[in-house]
Amino acid sequence: NSNIQNCLSSQFTYDNDFHLTTYNIPLRPKIKQIQYRINNEIIKLQNIFNELKTQDEELIKKLDISIKENNIQYSSLISSELNGIRKSIRAIWTSKIVLDTLHNEICNISSFKDLVEKLTPSLTVMKSIRSLLISHIRESDHEFKNILDLLCDVLFNAGQLGGYLINFKIANNTALDITDDAIFKAENKIRIEFVPIPKAIT
Repeated sequence: NSNIQNCLSSQFTYDNDFHLTTYNIPLRPKIKQIQYRINNEIIKLQNIFNELKTQDEELIKKLDISIKENNIQYSSLISSELNGIRKSIRAIWTSKIVLDTLHNEICNISSFKDLVEKLTPSLTVMKSIRSLLISHIRESDHEFKNILDLLCDVLFNAGQLGGYLINFKIANNTALDITDDAIFKAENKIRIEFVPIPKAIT
């Protein structure tokens, strides 16, 4: 997470029209706030992922034993619990990759145009991972709503100040690319790092 810390402590290099001291609207603190909150969510998701991975490994061991003992009922119970955990792991890691991507994008903002172009897709992306996570980590919903509110606020002000029109069609395509890429990477991580769930012989 060193790159995240570097970004949080570094000074933004803005172009002239982005020197917000000329405006009364404090965009810079709000952007910092978005970064800070996204960073916190990334850390939380990483911790939850680690916990679930440990649970997954323990359940795989139990399943192996119950299959060897031919305990069909117990095996199917563990199998369904494992499938549920894998679903959560998939959703959590997809969301973490998305947040990492958004964090990097926000770190590299250098102008109002840049701000609008990078933050507009992030609205759609945040909404989709918010709905993806809700059934897995209910308590994250409130924080995601806060980040969304801040994003809307910054975008609205940046659009007004910089006079840029927001192109939602391009933004939605970009959002889709970010999400698809995260899903692909999460699937790959699970395939590489997790043992396939053994099938109980019925």
